[in-house]
Amino acid sequence: MSISGLDLSTIRLLLIDDEQSSLKLMEAILKQAGFSKITTTTGPRQAVPLYQEGKPDLIAMDMRMPQMDGCEVMRQLAGVIPADEYLPILIITGELDASTKHKALAEGAKDFLHKPVDGTEMVLRIKNQLVTRQLHQQLRMHNEHLEAQVRLRTKVVEQTQLDLLSRLALASEYRHDSTGGHAWRVGRIAMLLAEMKGLPADQVDMIKKTAPLHDVGKIGLPDSVLLKTGPYDAAEWEVMKQHTKIGARLLSDSRAPLVMMAREVALTHHERWDGDGYHRIKDVQIPLAGRIVALADAFDIMTHPTAYKATLTLSQARAEIQAMAGKQFDPELSDLFLKLIDREGKKLLTTTGPLQLVA
Repeated sequence: MSISGLDLSTIRLLLIDDEQSSLKLMEAILKQAGFSKITTTTGPRQAVPLYQEGKPDLIAMDMRMPQMDGCEVMRQLAGVIPADEYLPILIITGELDASTKHKALAEGAKDFLHKPVDGTEMVLRIKNQLVTRQLHQQLRMHNEHLEAQVRLRTKVVEQTQLDLLSRLALASEYRHDSTGGHAWRVGRIAMLLAEMKGLPADQVDMIKKTAPLHDVGKIGLPDSVLLKTGPYDAAEWEVMKQHTKIGARLLSDSRAPLVMMAREVALTHHERWDGDGYHRIKDVQIPLAGRIVALADAFDIMTHPTAYKATLTLSQARAEIQAMAGKQFDPELSDLFLKLIDREGKKLLTTTGPLQLVA
C-alpha cells in the first residue's frame, strides 16, 4: 500500500504508551492498514534511544504517562532531532482540553488523537502527517539541489576569474620574465608569510592568488623602460612607478573580493612603513596584503638579478630586511619574515613550478 508514492511497508513508526493494551490495539490497526515497521514501548524513557536507533518517520505517544509525560519526552527528543528534520509527533490522550493542546503544541506536537482511538481516524491522521513529512523532505532535497547548483556556478565564476587573472599576470611577466618565476615566487612567499601571521585559511589563499598580480601594471609600461638593461635615471624611475597605478586601474571597478584584493596589492606593494613609498601611504594605513607582498617582492628582487640592483645572498637579504624593519617594512611582519627565512632557507630562492593562481 502506498500514499503519494511512498511505500507504507517502509515507514518506521514508534508508538509510546504506558498501557500495553493500547499499544497492541494501535499496532494491530496500523498493520492492517499496511504499516509493518512498528516499534512499541511502554517506557517513555526509551523514546530517545529508540529514536536514535530506529530513526522513525513518525512518533505517536500518550500524553499522561508515569515517570515522564509526553511534553517531557518531546523536550528530550528536541535535543537529538536535527533542526531541519520534520518529524511528526502525534499525541494520543484522554484529555484534550485547551491547555493540554497548547502545551503539547509548544513542545512540538503536530496532531492529536482522543482516547479511545478511532482506528480509521488514527490511520488517516498518521497518513496526513507522513504526506507532510514527505513533502518537507522533497522540498529540502530541492533546496539542497539548488544550493549545490549555486555553489557549482559560483565555483565556475571563481575559476573563470582565476583563469583570467592568471593570464593577465602571465601577460605582464612575459614581457620581462617569460618563466613567470618572480610572480610565482612572490605568490608562494606571500602565502607563507600570511600563514606565519596567523591569518585565516581563506585570507591566506586569497593572498596566494593575488600576490602574483602585484606587477600586472607593468603591461602598460614602455619597452624603453621595462626592458632597459642598465640603471634607471630619475625620469625613468617615475615612469616605472606608474605600474602600480596602471595595475590598480586594470583591476578596478570589480566587487569580486579576489579582484579587489589584487587591485589593493597592485597599488600598494611599493609603499613603505615610514610613508616614503610611491604614494606616501604609511604604517597600518597600508593594507595588510600590500605590506605582506611588499616584503615578499622586495626579498625576491634582492636575491635575484635585476637591471638596477646587485644580487644579495640569503644572509645579506636577511640583514637588509632586519635593518629596514620599521622603516621600509612592517616591523611585526619583518620579524616573522626573518623566522621564515631561517625556516625555509634557500627554498625561498627557487622557482619550483609555473605561475599558479589555482588552489
